[in-house]
Amino acid sequence: MKLLIIDGYIDTPGCLGVPPYLSPLARYIFGSVKKNLPVNSQINYVTIDQFRKSQEKKTQQERFETNRGEFIQNFISRIYDITIFITGVSVPGKYLTSQPIRFSELRRYGHLLTNSFTILCGPATKYGIGEEGGKTSISAEKLKEIFNLIIYGDPEIVLNKLLSGEFLSTFQLPENIEEISRFERKSMEEIRDFAIEGAKLIPSHPNYSEGNGGNLICEIETFRGCPRYHSGGCAFCIEPLKGKTLHRSPDSVIAEIVALYSQGVRHFRLGSQTDFYAFQHKAFDHPKYPRPNPEVIEFLLSSIRNACPDLKTLHIDNVNALNFVLYPDEATQITKAIVKYCTAGNIAAIGVESVDNDVIIKNNLKATAPEILETIKIINLYGSDIGENGSPKFLPGLNFIMGLPGETKTSLDECFEFLSSVIEQNLLLRRINLRKFMVPTSIPQKNARKISKHLTKFASKYYHWKELIREQIDNPMLKKVYPIGRELSNCYAEKHEGNATLLRQPGTYPIICFVHTKLPLKQYYNLLIVNHGQRSITCLQSPVNLIELSQKELESIDGIGKKRAISIKSIQPKTFSEWNENFPEIIDRLLKIQPSIKEISSK
Repeated sequence: MKLLIIDGYIDTPGCLGVPPYLSPLARYIFGSVKKNLPVNSQINYVTIDQFRKSQEKKTQQERFETNRGEFIQNFISRIYDITIFITGVSVPGKYLTSQPIRFSELRRYGHLLTNSFTILCGPATKYGIGEEGGKTSISAEKLKEIFNLIIYGDPEIVLNKLLSGEFLSTFQLPENIEEISRFERKSMEEIRDFAIEGAKLIPSHPNYSEGNGGNLICEIETFRGCPRYHSGGCAFCIEPLKGKTLHRSPDSVIAEIVALYSQGVRHFRLGSQTDFYAFQHKAFDHPKYPRPNPEVIEFLLSSIRNACPDLKTLHIDNVNALNFVLYPDEATQITKAIVKYCTAGNIAAIGVESVDNDVIIKNNLKATAPEILETIKIINLYGSDIGENGSPKFLPGLNFIMGLPGETKTSLDECFEFLSSVIEQNLLLRRINLRKFMVPTSIPQKNARKISKHLTKFASKYYHWKELIREQIDNPMLKKVYPIGRELSNCYAEKHEGNATLLRQPGTYPIICFVHTKLPLKQYYNLLIVNHGQRSITCLQSPVNLIELSQKELESIDGIGKKRAISIKSIQPKTFSEWNENFPEIIDRLLKIQPSIKEISSK
């Protein structure tokens, strides 16, 4: 038996699985099929990017003799008995090195793989295949006649049921397959063994490197569902559709992380949940939101650090401001535990969506502007110190959504004024996400058309609003969070862009570091910040020797530019006196980048 899993990636409000992130679902599925297939079976895992590249590597003769479709058939249909596609993007973003599978690809591959039993699964089968913010998701029902099986329930549970029966010997679906295809977990304990067994997938992932772990970040699920399920949750979100919260035990989470760690994984994100602060929450002492459980969260974090002493990244994702509003003591305790046990560069992703009270009421949003601001203040109080890797330990990240029902131009103005107040109060934000509302397939067509019409009407307003935020909020904030002269350690080279290199510290929403030289990829570097963009920073390899830099590298330093770079290359100053005599107007900045030039004068 030969089975292929093609990871088309997941990006939902509660989970990120686009490389360098690896979703829990991919690992659960791998664990489920491994548990059920005969011992001598071949189970392969590839990402959709790897699959695309495999087609590009055809020889010239193959390109001449076969068309693209025939090559895909050779690659899969004649080799694999079963092919499983995973997909589910409902909050599409901009990705540095990967691109989620598109509807057109799913349709094409499904048509071509006539000799392989094809299965489609993932969040897309319930909530639609999303490709672009501001547009309606595409229903997976349109692929029903193409794929042999579409799984609408939890894939690891459905596959466990299907593969443990007669299906493997006959390849005939049981009569009650419609019922089976909708099976869901009854408890989170059902996934424990799949999660542990699924760790064996790790060596197959392209972002994993033996020895240092590469920059592969394993997303870890702590619970599913929405703590605001009783009140309906945010009107636009798919998470409340999953029902009330269903939590894993801390031991189960720890066991999975230990299994991944033993496979060589060194980067983890407790991100696959709607609100990390709500893990194993207590009773609804306030009707709006349950009381947090700081004791359990501290136990979880401390246990992970003790069990995995050489991990490099431990981050979280998704934080609800209601914790800080309704239960400030517990929220503060959790914040302190996160700062203590997690690694620097961590971000509390807060779903603001809008600070317009009309939009908040109409969409049942979480918190008001004053409540969000108070949350930002508390996280800043405990998390703004600089960590060992040069990044702040723990800062807020804000998410805004354009196009929610009730939005007006005034809504945009209020959001900008709110962000301006954060700057004025000298508070720090690590990043601001501005996304267009992507209409899920669950919304009635009448409402979907109304939202699409509004998004089209407001397109020019969004453009100017975003530009204003990027110029007047993002850039000044970036200069505060990552000042010139700061050293960032363990930056991973991910991509070449012309003769430059793009690097990031592995973690949750890491800052892009742009270096004006072509560095070998898949290696770690220490960098020094020398300039700022709107949402990225320009760096040089650290330590810096100004005289040895190329003209292009000198030009990249804030305040130098082309003319000064030419002068520096021509004059070749060596002592501090020479630097100060020829470039007095930028000497302070140069000292931040290479402090040792001041010491040269004493020699």
